[in-house]
Amino acid sequence: MNPETIIHTPGGYYAFAYWLACNLILWYSPLKQSRIKRVITQAVFFAVLLSIMTISDDKPDAAFVPLMLLYVIMIYVDIYINCRYDSKTALHFAIRAFIIGEFAASFQWQMEYYARTNVNVPESWFVDMGILLGVHLIVFGLLGQLEKKNRLINSKLEIKNKEMLSTLIIGFVVFTMSNFSFIIEKSPFSSQFASEIFFIRTLVDLAGVAILFAYHMLLGELKVMFEVNKLQDMLNMQYSNYEMLESSIAAVNQKYHDLKYQIAVLKQETDTDKNLSYLDKMEQEIKLYEAQNKTGNKVLDIILTGKSLYCSQNWIELTSVADGHAIDFMDDMDISTLFGNALDNAIESTSKIGKKEKRLIHLVVAKQNNFVRIRIENCYEEKLTFIDGMPLTTKSDAKNHGYGLKSIENTVKKYGGSVMIHAADGWFELRILIPVE
Repeated sequence: MNPETIIHTPGGYYAFAYWLACNLILWYSPLKQSRIKRVITQAVFFAVLLSIMTISDDKPDAAFVPLMLLYVIMIYVDIYINCRYDSKTALHFAIRAFIIGEFAASFQWQMEYYARTNVNVPESWFVDMGILLGVHLIVFGLLGQLEKKNRLINSKLEIKNKEMLSTLIIGFVVFTMSNFSFIIEKSPFSSQFASEIFFIRTLVDLAGVAILFAYHMLLGELKVMFEVNKLQDMLNMQYSNYEMLESSIAAVNQKYHDLKYQIAVLKQETDTDKNLSYLDKMEQEIKLYEAQNKTGNKVLDIILTGKSLYCSQNWIELTSVADGHAIDFMDDMDISTLFGNALDNAIESTSKIGKKEKRLIHLVVAKQNNFVRIRIENCYEEKLTFIDGMPLTTKSDAKNHGYGLKSIENTVKKYGGSVMIHAADGWFELRILIPVE
């Protein structure tokens, strides 16, 4: 290896580094392909990438930028078809994988160059492969430990236009600065010596990996903060609804009792069959507003009463078999959040059914051994998509919706419980199991 003439890193080294970088992203991302399809996809991706980069080793300088764009596009396609990301989020991860691959290949080639020129290691295919595997084992081993912390972030991240633009700018600047001596050989910022070129390239690429990692973590934290605020708003809203229902139902019940006594007096003062029939009908209609559910838990009673009134007005049949005493250990706000969100979701789904006789909701709350078992069933007609056991929101504005189930999950986890959802044959079933001390 001539220290002054060997400047360009072999394309095969970059192909291997890009491929490993893509697999690093895939390993800690939510996947949509089966394992067999993913293995086939990765094998084809590596073969095509290796072939193109090996053939283009002696490329003219004019082809440098188009080829780099091609490699980024190939990395993007690989991530997009394997992961459950939209196009913008996939591009964000593709830029990260590209810069990681740039750093890994640059660092590996710098180590090999140093071994040849300073340690006098003899040229050998086995030595080259040893250096290649050793460097990548260290680099991707350390990056894997860091990326492991992003698994939860990766499963929820959704990149928007401004965030994607920031990632593109960071990637472009890092790649340009790291390859400045290759792009423009004579400038105040270029070097003529191979060792300096390699060092600058590796150092800038390392900085790029660190900056993109920190930016990725920041986006994840902002996403978590957004979700926490949304869930807190939902919790407060459900509890406010409970308080309003409590006041409204108390007023309605007072009015019901007043009217009931007035009707009783009117019945005693008339003998007309028509008037009696009218008063009976009036009494039946008024009884609708005494739709009190006597479960034994005040908060659950009020929530069920409010939801029952709404269901009655919207041709939805809500039935319940609930032991309110079984959830006495729960905080009032947690009860309103759990049952308010669960019943709201069921009502929203059921109200979209055209046939009124199929608008059915059933609630069960019971204590079994040392557990509280909660089951809410409802009919549904919409097509549901599940990810990690949870259905995606069917609303177009997914960013601001879909927090009802997350709020339910958080509330149940607070008490050490579990949530399971099953949907089949037109029935949606939410099962909750909470241990009782």
